[in-house]
Amino acid sequence: MAFGLFIINVSIVYGAFLLSYLIRYGREIPPESYAPFQDSRLFLLGIMIASLTYAGVFRRRFRSYWLLFQKIAFGLVLGTACGFIFMYLLRDKWARFPSSVFLFNFALSIIALFAVNSVILRLKGKIQKRVVVLGNSPFYDPFQKKESLVHKEYIATIEELMNCHDMDEVMICQRIHDNPNLNLLVFLLLKLNVVVTFSPAIYAELISGKIEKSEFLALFSTFVGRKSDVEEFMIRVLDVMVSLGILILLAPVLVLIAIVIKCTSPGPVIYQQQRVGKDRKLFTLYKFRTMYENNEHADGYKPAASDDDRITPVGCFLRTTRLDELPQLINVLGGQMSLVGPRPENVTRVNMHKALRGLRLAVKPGLTGLAQVRSYYDLNPGHKIKYDYLYIQRKSFMLNLYILYKTIFVVLGRKGQ
Repeated sequence: MAFGLFIINVSIVYGAFLLSYLIRYGREIPPESYAPFQDSRLFLLGIMIASLTYAGVFRRRFRSYWLLFQKIAFGLVLGTACGFIFMYLLRDKWARFPSSVFLFNFALSIIALFAVNSVILRLKGKIQKRVVVLGNSPFYDPFQKKESLVHKEYIATIEELMNCHDMDEVMICQRIHDNPNLNLLVFLLLKLNVVVTFSPAIYAELISGKIEKSEFLALFSTFVGRKSDVEEFMIRVLDVMVSLGILILLAPVLVLIAIVIKCTSPGPVIYQQQRVGKDRKLFTLYKFRTMYENNEHADGYKPAASDDDRITPVGCFLRTTRLDELPQLINVLGGQMSLVGPRPENVTRVNMHKALRGLRLAVKPGLTGLAQVRSYYDLNPGHKIKYDYLYIQRKSFMLNLYILYKTIFVVLGRKGQ
């Protein structure tokens, strides 16, 4: 099947080039514009097919249609870019090759390749997620509505994971209380590099704190909180688009804030601090400075209160309007943060409190979160953590949109941060 699919893909790409010329010129294609394609068609086809192969379009199996689309899109982007470069380097010979043909070919190829490959691979059973279920939960089957697209393999012990190959996801439906088994499970999951989900009963145990004392809970942050490729992609697009839009729209405001901070108190405009991100990775967080210079170093680590005398008059306004958080949009664009998520924690606090490790670091920290739109700034820290755990469990594109929408009213109402 692999060779047959390869030939079909070659034919589709070649046909897309020909159709692109017809779209560009109609039936009367100028010979001087078509000649460069005639001379270079084998090389162009080679570039496109090599790019698709490199992207993984001809792999044996795909866990989802979305993954197939991603591979095709990446391969065509790479092939089109290489084609442009190739034509530019040899512009003396093929200067009249129309650039628009590349763009038409990209659009036609991505539609045709995805449609044809989806049908063929689906008929051959090559689009299927492979899930290993550890234990058995008779009350919950998350795959019952899409049984034909999921192959499930049930195992009874953690040791059996060592014999499982070519899997996409491990679902844990078995309570694990002893450290040796938990240690082995974490080791195998890291080695296998697969998505991990928990049945509701197990997840409830995790977030309720029944196994919070385990030293291995922090390692589960590598697995918990992962969502589907589509969800993660949409959330990332939302992060980038909204962050860029806000930075462009509020650029004059940002400049004005920087000038006011500089003129009203000595010290840098931007405050920088090491924070703990997803999977305990450290990153530098950016905020507008709202405290008098060197106050944190003088007093040691001390969380800010609403009536904190270390806060400047300008800083008080910035905090209550959340304008001090705007530089963190740079962190969002850099991928260290998301627009929505648990607030990024200070390294000292994370080291001091076990509740701030583990599951809370399963997702990227955010500019705003469920705790921030459901409560005031001085809410009990324990309640904030519960909101954070609830968000991790329910994280989705639509939930992020809802939280961003509610954040607008929190900011306008000046209800703290």
